[in-house]
Amino acid sequence: MNEGRKIRVRAIRFSGNERVSSRRLRKAMATKQGGWFTAGYYRPEVLEEDVERIKGVYRLEGYSDVQVGSDVQFEEKKRWLTVAMTLEEGSRYLVGEVAFRGASQIPQSKLMDRLKLLSGDPFSQERLFQDVSAIQAAYFAQGYMTAEVEPTTALSPRTQRVDITYSVTEGSIATVGEIIVRGNVKTKDVVIRREIRLSPGERFDGEKLRRTKERLYNLGFFEEVTLETAVSDLPDRRNLIVTVKEAKTGEFSFGAGFSSLDKLIGFAEIVQRNFDLFNWPTFVGAGQELKFLVQAGTRRRNFELSFTEPWIFNRPYLFGFDLFHTERTSGEGFSFDLRRRGGDLRLGKTLGEFDRVGFMYRLERVKVSDVPDTASSALKDELGDNTVSAVRLGYVRDTRDNAFNPRKGYLIDTGIETAGTFLGGDKDFLKWTGSASINFEPLVENQVLELRLNLGLADELSGSKAVPIFERFFAGGADSIRGYRERRVGPHDTVTNDPIGGEAMAVFNVEYTVPIVDFIKGATFFDVGNVWNRVGEFGQEGFKSGVGAGVRIKTPFGPVKLDYGFPLNPDSGERKSGRLHFSASRSF
Repeated sequence: MNEGRKIRVRAIRFSGNERVSSRRLRKAMATKQGGWFTAGYYRPEVLEEDVERIKGVYRLEGYSDVQVGSDVQFEEKKRWLTVAMTLEEGSRYLVGEVAFRGASQIPQSKLMDRLKLLSGDPFSQERLFQDVSAIQAAYFAQGYMTAEVEPTTALSPRTQRVDITYSVTEGSIATVGEIIVRGNVKTKDVVIRREIRLSPGERFDGEKLRRTKERLYNLGFFEEVTLETAVSDLPDRRNLIVTVKEAKTGEFSFGAGFSSLDKLIGFAEIVQRNFDLFNWPTFVGAGQELKFLVQAGTRRRNFELSFTEPWIFNRPYLFGFDLFHTERTSGEGFSFDLRRRGGDLRLGKTLGEFDRVGFMYRLERVKVSDVPDTASSALKDELGDNTVSAVRLGYVRDTRDNAFNPRKGYLIDTGIETAGTFLGGDKDFLKWTGSASINFEPLVENQVLELRLNLGLADELSGSKAVPIFERFFAGGADSIRGYRERRVGPHDTVTNDPIGGEAMAVFNVEYTVPIVDFIKGATFFDVGNVWNRVGEFGQEGFKSGVGAGVRIKTPFGPVKLDYGFPLNPDSGERKSGRLHFSASRSF
């Protein structure tokens, strides 16, 4: 055989497997059969590892004595081969009695609730070790940082059941000694310490340790966060060691993107998520955020400058500002040209562990132009320059485990905004927006179900005839109800049939994502919602809905999102076939 030639696997066959299907065993193997989408190359060292993978599948089902053998059969000219896996399953062992010895500080019923191995379940060494860790975690959560758990097993030959006894050495409650921070080269100690939920002298609390780790990851400054304890000079006190590995927090990116709404667009962006205004010349380390963005494209030009200080004078008060200039020309979802320039000031306060309140003042100059001659008088009334001066009060509650890739928890974001001549503007309106999302893993780990709800209500105040078109709500398209054209769900101009938005909106999204490989996720979704002309019409004329599937791809240049949606009840005259929604842009 020529050792330099790659040999492909034509088939993988199993014999002796009566209790576990061949399909499940093939799925567990790293060696794959060659086909249209898989190369299926044979590697002896990988096949040896596959033997252990197959044993692992059987051991999870209680077959601790399983034996697995492998053989390869080369075909003519040795370009292909067949892998033959021979199994002797042996006896299946189930869990008998489960008992605890030495556990007095935590009720045994609560410890039992944490176990994966219960009476009647298939016995597995892997799950046994997981249960040991779960019992220790229960004690750590109560401050027993030196608790030890030793499992013993006894097999009854008559019943083929394995009795399990967990011997617990509880120790004593430990308090926090010194808090030591390591690994931060650029980030200031204070930025890390203000996220730590434990204080010296306080009893160790497993929930606070977990939350500390989540908060540090959610900063976006660190690739790895490790929390460990170490002995101190007092027997019932242990030091807490927080070790971080810093990630790159500064980004300079440029390039081009494409979306269903904006078409071709180029951008250049500078972002520093760990900015320090007073640390010359590196300007890194204080946990501030600075962003500068320039975009230019087929239908949009955009400039943004943003600064945020999340802790003013090392207290949980936020200060920030934004300056912006946006121009959008007529096209998909727009029947006029729109220019917005202005800025805002933001203040915020953290309340407790998950809640924030905020105040914002916004001042901008808005110009509407190039309204079609055939448009209705209501749309032509929007022509000209307008000044918007508005204040907003907002509330956010965020319990998600990871702000960048959540798998569990929920986010609520709501606020009310008012604009008027009493603030120096020339538009009077009141606007409420609310959004909520929840993430959880209903079936399999890393497969996430997300439910999202977006609501909006707006109404003109005395002095204005209607809510201006640039403050109304729109729906339809890639980030709303997929399967429909951008911004096309809701009220339309009676003459041109162009979307003019509405004063009431409701959109509900259901999305289920499944990892395919490390950087690709598959998604299925269902969207439903609508936009209504007036607040009093909310819910009338029903809802529009769409269904479809897509992929999420993480690339070095930014996220790529590709969805194909089918409209389930489009308006007459709208396309009834599916629609592709594609976007590729910079990463944040």
